[in-house]
Amino acid sequence: MNGLILLASIAALIVLVLARQIPLQILAGILSPLLRPVMRLFRVKPSSASTGTVKPSHTGNSAWATISRASRKQTETEIALGDDFAHEDQHIRRQGIIFNWLSVVVGYIRVPVELSEDVSERYNELGSRFLNGRVPISADCQNLYEDEEGAIIARYFPEDSGCFYLLNRMRQTINANVRKLTVVFSAIMSSVLIINLLYNDGGMLDFAALFGIDNGLALGPLNISVDAFNEMAFAVLTTIGGAFAMWIAYYVEYAPYQRNNFREMSNFITRYLARLNDHYRTAEGQAKSVTVGQERDATQFSRDARKWHTNVMWIAMRIFHIESFLRGIMFQILRNTGYYLVLIPILFLIVLAGLNTMLADFTDFNLAARLADLGLIFLGLFIALGLVYVFFLHQAMTSIDEINQDEWIGFDSLLLDNVLGEMVGKYAEDVAYWKNRLGGGF
Repeated sequence: MNGLILLASIAALIVLVLARQIPLQILAGILSPLLRPVMRLFRVKPSSASTGTVKPSHTGNSAWATISRASRKQTETEIALGDDFAHEDQHIRRQGIIFNWLSVVVGYIRVPVELSEDVSERYNELGSRFLNGRVPISADCQNLYEDEEGAIIARYFPEDSGCFYLLNRMRQTINANVRKLTVVFSAIMSSVLIINLLYNDGGMLDFAALFGIDNGLALGPLNISVDAFNEMAFAVLTTIGGAFAMWIAYYVEYAPYQRNNFREMSNFITRYLARLNDHYRTAEGQAKSVTVGQERDATQFSRDARKWHTNVMWIAMRIFHIESFLRGIMFQILRNTGYYLVLIPILFLIVLAGLNTMLADFTDFNLAARLADLGLIFLGLFIALGLVYVFFLHQAMTSIDEINQDEWIGFDSLLLDNVLGEMVGKYAEDVAYWKNRLGGGF
């Protein structure tokens, strides 16, 4: 019965850890009517500040931020992105059962293939709004910094919401895989320990009879009784079985699926920025050829030059902020992964220690005495299993090497300063040419 209680507790812990914020969201829904007056009293919940102002409620106690975030269904970035992603969801395929990876189907990217006249006019409008906009200095202290920054970028560049949406989905999937891996491995370690502590008594499985050992085993001066042989064989079977289960979980599903996630992310960013780079080069060429055509209206010349200049600047800023958003995503992946790899094993240890204390209080179970009964062989095998556990978790994020910034056309590849200089130089050359043609009277 004690073993069943321990194993059921581990199962409940697995469910709670994998559920992440769902229990806290349920609890928040129950307690929010009671806590809302208190939060208003202490001005914990920030109110929306008007343009150019920062209200005192935006400087609330940051300790409340963790509580608030844990009970939210969406992050600030997800709120800023909105929920109109039916097209994107139709072009994402989720693979896997325990661990998952996302594949992006052709047709996901909705950025126009060509920078047509209509598209350039829309870019001109959006670019003018961005280049003349005010930087918001008001922020919600209940958000983590990278989440607040991601939300600002999402609001600045609604044209790239599909890109941000996929990157955020990739972050969720990659972090979920690491969390599941840590939970599965911790559950395997805990189960091996509990099973041996409570059921490895030499009589659960008769390995001696299986190997034809009736009167014990003599290895030189060492005599091993039937019960001792059965205990040793049970320990070997369970620890090797635990190591094999870890190997299967890591190499059959986790490692290839996680590598696929990072490859899909890298390939998507490469294709998306390549599409924007095509627009950038088109806008650059149009800007340099404004004075080449048959147009003779100076006002139209000026308007076209300003439009294409804005297009060049707008597209470059989009690429810059997409890479900035990706930096935030990579930071969150690595930080959250670090939390999972450290905190989840600690959580399992705390729960096991608490269960041991509870059993010691209500029964005559003694952990130290039981470990001594199992002997050094089990202790050595369990330590070896622990090293396997540490090795696999240490390798959990090696797939991040699939992300290589040199593979895509980033902001540094645009050479924006040179392009703007060439555009201005082209206009100056044309002015100088006509000025000389007209003898200085131009």
